[in-house]
Amino acid sequence: MAAREIPLRDEAPADDATIAVIESALHSLARRLKQARLHDYIARLAGDGADQAGLAMLYVLHGECAAHGAETSLRITDVAARLAIDAPAVTRKAQQLERLGLVSRARDADDARAWRLRLTPEGRRVVGQFLQARHEWLATLLADWPAADCREFARLVTRFADDVSRHLTDLDC
Repeated sequence: MAAREIPLRDEAPADDATIAVIESALHSLARRLKQARLHDYIARLAGDGADQAGLAMLYVLHGECAAHGAETSLRITDVAARLAIDAPAVTRKAQQLERLGLVSRARDADDARAWRLRLTPEGRRVVGQFLQARHEWLATLLADWPAADCREFARLVTRFADDVSRHLTDLDC
């Protein structure tokens, strides 16, 4: 009878000092990435004046379009859930974005009390420009990194983001 093989980890888990360094770096990074100054800089590069809240909504709708096609719409309550904000705040911002021609609103065919949001062609253009500007900013930021470091960082940050998403989905609260 063959013994069961138990896979061994290459190394022991990270020690408390390493976790503390990662925790501090993530906290600092999160603060800096959420700064209005960075948003304003990227918005200037993109050539648009969408505010952070409006862009967050456009980005949610863009993600849905990318996954399900350009004619996809989301209920206001679904947008609110994805942004972790209340539906009235989404409604107010949607009205503003509609006035700017970036989204269209229509009654939900299944529930006439509900509204659905869809990116307009102009909204898709604005999101596309912002994504391109953000891509250029990151490329500039990483320009001095060796290609191998960039690939390793991409692998690790993707793994980390996936693990965070999975963990948050599994939380029971």
